[in-house]
Amino acid sequence: MEFQGSRIANIPESPGLYACYYRPTSVRREFAVPTLVRFLSADAKVTTNIEQRYGVHIVGDTLGEIFLGSEKQAVKEAVAEAFDQAEPFLEWFFRSDQFVHFCRPVYIGIAKNLYDRVYNQHYLSLTQLWEDSSSVSRFMAANDHVTVQAVMDSLDLPHSFALEARVRGISSKDLMVTVLVTEHMPTAIGSDDTGSDSSTRRALERLLQLLSDPICGRR
Repeated sequence: MEFQGSRIANIPESPGLYACYYRPTSVRREFAVPTLVRFLSADAKVTTNIEQRYGVHIVGDTLGEIFLGSEKQAVKEAVAEAFDQAEPFLEWFFRSDQFVHFCRPVYIGIAKNLYDRVYNQHYLSLTQLWEDSSSVSRFMAANDHVTVQAVMDSLDLPHSFALEARVRGISSKDLMVTVLVTEHMPTAIGSDDTGSDSSTRRALERLLQLLSDPICGRR
């Protein structure tokens, strides 16, 4: 089952799996391209450790940037080129029923209550973070090209799907969620509350992340 935007309020109160996707309701390049670039450009941290005599270490940290192909094309250039060459096709693609089969999810998860987890904890939180009065919106307005980690550090916020989506430019109306209801949820999965982390939930989430390679996820 698929739900987008306000229809996420119709997600059943059942146990199951869910996957969140970015699916723009308006495939206009001035809106879609910046968002695609922001969440496809991963925050890759590169650490170099040089070990010298007498236990001296030289450590350097920097953010890596993704480049594609032998010509080392930047993500921003690749996305812009695709829209230059085939914008009408991309508009059809984002609206097609088979869209999710060709995309990496932004986030995946397991829930004992899909409605509470996805609608209350994810969708409503994301909606609040997009309000102009939110601390995240104010911080982003004052700082260009911020990373999720920078927002977390500056505002002393914990990691969450809603924060990842907000910083990467995914609005509530462009959030699409696919759910898979099940009667086989392990009883040891634990609570859906933020911060709950049973060994069963962690093991299943790690396997799901390996299978689907979501863009955002647990840290």
